[in-house]
Amino acid sequence: MRSLKGAVIGLMVGAAVALIYADTIAQEHELGTMLNSALMLLVPFPIGAAGAALLRMPRWGAVAVAGAIATPVLGSALMRVIPDFYLFGFDEMWTTGVWVVAGVLGYVAAAWWARDRWVAITVTGVLLSVHVISGQVRDPLNEWQEALAFRRSGIPLLAPEMPGYSIMRAELWTGEEDGTAILLEYTRPDRTEVQVFLRPATAATPKTACGSPFPVLIWGTDGVSCTRSEGDRWNREDSSGEVAAFAWHGSALVQASGMAMTPQELFALLDSLRPITAARLARV
Repeated sequence: MRSLKGAVIGLMVGAAVALIYADTIAQEHELGTMLNSALMLLVPFPIGAAGAALLRMPRWGAVAVAGAIATPVLGSALMRVIPDFYLFGFDEMWTTGVWVVAGVLGYVAAAWWARDRWVAITVTGVLLSVHVISGQVRDPLNEWQEALAFRRSGIPLLAPEMPGYSIMRAELWTGEEDGTAILLEYTRPDRTEVQVFLRPATAATPKTACGSPFPVLIWGTDGVSCTRSEGDRWNREDSSGEVAAFAWHGSALVQASGMAMTPQELFALLDSLRPITAARLARV
């Protein structure tokens, strides 16, 4: 009965926290997000206390406080190890279920925590261990998830290999209208930043891509004219001075862009593309 009552209280608390978290996901204002974060920490106390008292839990006050502390501890630990919704393309709202699970586990643990001193010490040790271990595995797990996402993207894994260029960023971009691409960002000794987008060759022709660079949200559709270079290679320069070059490379459609760069420099960068492993991209 102790565990069952704890689970019922945890379900109520977890559902309330999950609703607040869902509102946080939908929030567009920083102030609202901050208020919700505070509510997620405070709400478990009154709901847990009311539930424990109504269910006549032994030492209900201790159960309420312990459960209210255990829920965010477990919730934050679980958030570190669940699959990345952005990388794997599922709705972020599904992550709210983590708080329901955290609430149930937290109050079941609290129900046993309040039983006697030795059980309390054991439960506290387990909770702290879970929190610490989740912090240790978070980075390796995220790297593994990113490598898996790169491999599953269907995009050829390539990267420029030119002296003087240092890779600063590698990530998977997903857009509802633009499709999926791999973004690589490089810097040169003169601090010029270069962006490279990789897409499947079937996404568009270099000419079409030049007329509508990826992603449209950033480049817009201002009707900048494109110039054809040797072979089926195209380049453009927008009003801000951003130069972009487009070409096929094997089974990939490649777009490279940078400020105050010449098309020749960008095409040389595209010529230096070589295969790269998903693990190496994830380590970036």
